[in-house]
Amino acid sequence: MKEITLTNRDLKVVILPYGGIIKELWYKGTNVVLGKKNTHEYLDNPWHMGACIGSYAGRLTSEYTIYQDRYTHKKKPAIQLHGGKHGWDKAVWKIYDLYHGIVPHVVLEHECLEQDCGHPGDVSVLLQYSLRENTLLIEYKAKTTKPTPINITNHSYFNLSGAPNLGDHELMIQSDEVLELDSNLVPTGRINKVKRSDFDRNKSRSIGTSRYDDCFVLREKETSSMRLKANSTKIQMDLIKDQPGLVVFNPKELNGICFEAQKFSNAPNLPHFPNTIVRPDKRYTQKT
Repeated sequence: MKEITLTNRDLKVVILPYGGIIKELWYKGTNVVLGKKNTHEYLDNPWHMGACIGSYAGRLTSEYTIYQDRYTHKKKPAIQLHGGKHGWDKAVWKIYDLYHGIVPHVVLEHECLEQDCGHPGDVSVLLQYSLRENTLLIEYKAKTTKPTPINITNHSYFNLSGAPNLGDHELMIQSDEVLELDSNLVPTGRINKVKRSDFDRNKSRSIGTSRYDDCFVLREKETSSMRLKANSTKIQMDLIKDQPGLVVFNPKELNGICFEAQKFSNAPNLPHFPNTIVRPDKRYTQKT
């Protein structure tokens, strides 16, 4: 399986065209993302480790409405997670462009056909990873032949110290609200305040025993929406995004934590949520 390595003075990132996966991300001698040792192991990747998630990140119920037309996607049972069986984390992306100069980058391309993805329209997507000093920039561009739901993110698990747990990590999230979820982790449509709860991370504090699989509603005007810091290595990571939500996921089975900048799960069925329907006359764009 092919690997692509980009380097500059501060960073080294290893990308797999399979799944658009971030396999390694090195900063000051520390690999700050979880990954599998051998590339072929990613063919079995139930935790979506490092992958590009699409065409719809999060959970989407099997029926939704687009401009008064009702659609049903192929997923059984009734909730599709991260694009389902034909999600982009399982696709072999084509290398569209590769540059090792002053701003090294790779652009990957994928064609998601309607009959495969189970959603209306054929979707063409470009995924770009760029290194700019101490920044890893992820950019997404997509276009469709029919109105269709699109919600894209990256599913890397971060650990800034390499320790077997995140006990030395502190986390700050600029958010006053979190989505209420039902027993299937699908948003109910209600948005709850974080004040006086474990979701309140407006001040940096230890992750400790906190476990999340939740979507934080981010403030629009904040420059840095999330900050993760490992006290042992003094490495700090800030997340800057153009999306309204941040899914935070740190399962007990793994010693890492995900920060999935995206729109909200099941938004096509909740009209007051930010719109995720992309029309043929408007391109989807996103930066993290």
